[in-house]
Amino acid sequence: MLSELDKALIAALTLVLMVGMGASLTPSDYARALRRPRGVLVGLLSQFGWMPLLAHFAIQGFGLRGTDALGLLLMACTSGGNASNMLTYFSRADLALSVSMTAISTLASVILMPALLYVYAESLSDTPMQIPYLAVMGTLALMLLPIAAGMWIRHRSPVTASKVERIGAISGALLLVVLLVTSVADQIGLVLTAEDSSLLACVFVAASGMVLGYLAARLAGLGSRQRRAVSLETGVQNAPLAIAVILATFPQADQDALLKLPFLYAMTALCVGTGATMLYRRFPG
Repeated sequence: MLSELDKALIAALTLVLMVGMGASLTPSDYARALRRPRGVLVGLLSQFGWMPLLAHFAIQGFGLRGTDALGLLLMACTSGGNASNMLTYFSRADLALSVSMTAISTLASVILMPALLYVYAESLSDTPMQIPYLAVMGTLALMLLPIAAGMWIRHRSPVTASKVERIGAISGALLLVVLLVTSVADQIGLVLTAEDSSLLACVFVAASGMVLGYLAARLAGLGSRQRRAVSLETGVQNAPLAIAVILATFPQADQDALLKLPFLYAMTALCVGTGATMLYRRFPG
């Protein structure tokens, strides 16, 4: 499915996005989130609570097996990403909350992603593949280094950090376009040849995650802009991060099969998220 060039582009995309994210953050951003933690806490609980549980139900309900089941679970256990920030912006939701949730959930994923994979591994009882929990944790920890580098740049020179953030966003977008163009035939083929159960499972997890994230935020008394941000942050996962974890920690012979569901989920969640964004713009309550 992926050539060596594609894999290199994904690695570069992830690195650039992480540095750009770090350059947009300061320690005061985390302090501000901790001073008013309700929105972030609701987002984290939805992200790491609802999503793996929904993936577990989807695996059982739609009968996913083997690498398809593991691929969906990996995607559900990862953090939010830049795509959710973009959709939050277009839906006129709380972008600051979305960025804070993405940053904090990325940090939390170092511990929570392997822990959740361990908890839900029972749903993968027919998968002979061993999940390298420590390798997953180590890979995620290493991915925090570009974020730290970006934050260091911002600490040393806010002007330089603004340029790095801008370059990171542009470079990340360009790399994503190149990746989509170089593998567009594969990705179209993936959707057209995907089993109904796999496609329905992805739609179920993405849509249900957004709905439950919105309802959880509403029950917590958050405002409409915060509810929309939590909803999108819950359902739209960090596909480059999940894909990078697969490429860095799983045997090369298993990678193509494992990548199928994360790619399918990423495209599905983007479509569902775009629909939700249009709905939120039309009905902002």
